[in-house]
Amino acid sequence: MAVGNIVSKDDFLKLFTTQLQYQDPLKPMDSTEFTAQLAQFSSLEQLFNLNKNMEQSINYQESLNNGMIINLIGKNVKTIEGLSAKVLGINFGEGKTNLVLDNGNIITMSDIKEILL
Repeated sequence: MAVGNIVSKDDFLKLFTTQLQYQDPLKPMDSTEFTAQLAQFSSLEQLFNLNKNMEQSINYQESLNNGMIINLIGKNVKTIEGLSAKVLGINFGEGKTNLVLDNGNIITMSDIKEILL
């Protein structure tokens, strides 16, 4: 379904096939225009595939981060602000995995400066 001025892949295909279906065989579409529309369709398909692959990569990276975060439970960490605390657990909020510290703070992985032994 189209949103605003954005045409979805399905909408584009419907328009394209309808245009071909009702085209006058005695006055075919200009070949350069037809080629340009095919190129647009090809680009659209590639963008959808790229988006799908990026989503899969992001999900994979998030699962790796979650695995790393679990290994931090029970360890002492130093934050970029210079505070040291023990990681008690994890929580999930706003689409992110957070570390729960024994000082009451909740931080993200990017807030960690050091892992203390």
